[in-house]
Amino acid sequence: MRAKTVFTWCRRPLFALALFSAWSLALACSQSSTRSLERFSAGVQPAAGARSFTILAINDVYRIAGLDDGGGLARLRTLRRQLEREHPDLLMLHAGDFLSHSLLSRRYYGAQMIDVMNLLDGDAYGFDPRLIVTFGNHEFDRGRAENAEQLDLRIAQSDFRWLTSNIVFGKSGDGEPLIAGDNLVRSLLIESGGVRVGLFGLTIDSQNAAFIDHFADPVEVAREATTALRNQGAEVVVALTHLRESDDVQILETLGDQGPDLIIGGHEHERLSRTVAGRMVIKADADAKTASVVTVTPKASGAPEVHFRYVHLDQRFEPDPRVAKRVKQWLDWFDEAFCTHLDPPEPLGCIDITLGRAGVKLVAEELQIRRFETNLGDWIADQALAAFADRGAQIALLNAGSMRLNQDIPAGTSITRRQLEALLPFSAKLELLRIRGSVLQEAIEHAILNWTGNGHWPQIAGFAFRHDPDTGTADRLTLLGADGPRPVDPDEEILLVTSEFLADASRGQDGYTMFEERFKIETDGVVDLKQKVGEALGAAGAAGIKPQRAGRICTVGYAGHDDPCLAVAR
Repeated sequence: MRAKTVFTWCRRPLFALALFSAWSLALACSQSSTRSLERFSAGVQPAAGARSFTILAINDVYRIAGLDDGGGLARLRTLRRQLEREHPDLLMLHAGDFLSHSLLSRRYYGAQMIDVMNLLDGDAYGFDPRLIVTFGNHEFDRGRAENAEQLDLRIAQSDFRWLTSNIVFGKSGDGEPLIAGDNLVRSLLIESGGVRVGLFGLTIDSQNAAFIDHFADPVEVAREATTALRNQGAEVVVALTHLRESDDVQILETLGDQGPDLIIGGHEHERLSRTVAGRMVIKADADAKTASVVTVTPKASGAPEVHFRYVHLDQRFEPDPRVAKRVKQWLDWFDEAFCTHLDPPEPLGCIDITLGRAGVKLVAEELQIRRFETNLGDWIADQALAAFADRGAQIALLNAGSMRLNQDIPAGTSITRRQLEALLPFSAKLELLRIRGSVLQEAIEHAILNWTGNGHWPQIAGFAFRHDPDTGTADRLTLLGADGPRPVDPDEEILLVTSEFLADASRGQDGYTMFEERFKIETDGVVDLKQKVGEALGAAGAAGIKPQRAGRICTVGYAGHDDPCLAVAR
């Protein structure tokens, strides 16, 4: 494999020099940790004498630094080092979503993540043959044709392999693939624990990038890849996927013995495991709050024996000092760049100025805001609706995946510009649409689809509905107007505020394809949700914002989420 490519994207000479110096710096790597491997090894050992291999897996990791309550790549390096003492040929898998979207990726386009991931084996320069990743949908957030070169560069800078089995990239005028590289492979056969392991990767088709020709059907690709790998001698076949849980399950249900023996997955942001026809789907929590440790023992026939556990990378894990130092360098560079590139420039430290205060606990942790109505989700949707009050807007719908803080804000604490930027890292332009009640019904039916922590879950204002997870239904669609709650008529016209992303058919829309271009109402100027939220935080004064869950989304059977309920029966 080629040697590491020095980054060429730096715009400022001094910044480029600092970055190159950081890459050239040899740092001591401490072996200390507050936890021992033995504390986690119970229940995962194969039978005596049996051949087995072990996987350390993560997915949907957007932050190099982790969260206030844990996660982060420095703690992940500590866990990997511990596990490798017992399993020196440990396989480390990443099931996609890491180049984007985060606060730092807005400026560095994923360079910070590649740089730190290259350190996960403790070697900033050598190729890591046992770190294998696949593409997530957020690897294609920058999906214009001119961004192909940027993604190609990130792959070239990676000292690890990328699996892509169902993505067919477009070609340039001379017939060469727009995305290529020695470390970009369709499948891989590797030995671990004396077991020949076959791997292939599958990615969801939710992002429309101009440099992708098409996504092949994941079920058929899984069938073909599994057969090919077994013909090459694979004893166990593992699919590394960034698909919806329902798609993973469909692969195992449809293919049975002709499909992979194990799926290590991503896309959902909460840990989950499913057993389908004797084979497993395993996913961890986003942002490396947990990691999956999986031990696989092949059998003479049939599916292998699989044991797994989730390791919580919480504050009891001591961050690896070498990785932690590199993370801090990137954070310091970003803080400086953020302030000096404002118009006009502001003093260093401007990103940590206080914008407002939390008068109550604000719920933004992803296991809540992507599955239920939350008080902060309500409040942000309220600001979106208020932004078009003078145009007669009646309701607002935002996808929870656009709210990416992934941790609660405690009552009585300050809310900083950094938190707002992390909460709303995407373009926050709002659009006004004129839709019918039937389109709104279609939208909420999509919103509850695959209710496992997906980003298309809604946070809403101006209307309510009832969600029954057991039946997978959304009903009692209710308009919350000045005259009180009333059922929505399928034929009535409603003015909806939503994000530019959900209204733009060229950008995937997170599946909200019922919001058609023809529904848009032209407005004067750009209405920016982030600006409106910042203004509302300041307007709340010293008392801070104190939103309460209003009862707009009534989730049946979940205490605290079905009462109060503003949705009324027709």
